[in-house]
Amino acid sequence: MRVLVAIDNSEESFNALKWILDYLLRQPYHTTEEVKEPCIKLSLVHVMEPFPQYAYPGTHVIESATRAQAQEAARILARASEMCKDKMIKAETLILEGDPKNILCEATEKMNIDLLAVGSRGLGQIKRAFLGSVSDYCAHHAKCPLLIVKPTKNLVQEVVQV
Repeated sequence: MRVLVAIDNSEESFNALKWILDYLLRQPYHTTEEVKEPCIKLSLVHVMEPFPQYAYPGTHVIESATRAQAQEAARILARASEMCKDKMIKAETLILEGDPKNILCEATEKMNIDLLAVGSRGLGQIKRAFLGSVSDYCAHHAKCPLLIVKPTKNLVQEVVQV
C-alpha cells in the first residue's frame, strides 16, 4: 500500500501526518512477518506554488523568491521527516511545483498511490467558496481514496509541542 501525505506549513497538515503515523502505521501492522519490508510505503509531498511571471519585474527577483521558497519547503519536509523518524518509519519526501490541488491529484495517479491524506483547515462555506479547498477538490478529482484529517484539540496540542 502506498500512502501520500500532503504537507504544507500548516499545523493541520502535520496533524494529518501524526494521525497516519499513530493510527495507520502502528507497529507491528506495517511490516510483514516473512519479509522485514514495510507493507505501507509513505510519501510526504510539499507543493510549491509558482510565482506569477507578470507580478515581478526582474527574473532575479523570481529566482531569489523561488530559492527561498524551496528552502522553506525543505525545512517543512525535514520537520515532517523527523516526526517519521521518531516513530521509526521511513518516508520519502518530494517537493513538487504547481497548483496544490491539481498536483496532488496528478501525483496520486502517477505514483500509484492507494491513499491520499490531507489536513482540514475547517474553512466555512463562504471562505471555501472564495478561497477553494484542496481537500474538497481532491475528494472529487483524486483517483484514490482520500483521508481528510480534521483537527482535534488533543492532536493539535500534541503536534504544536513537537
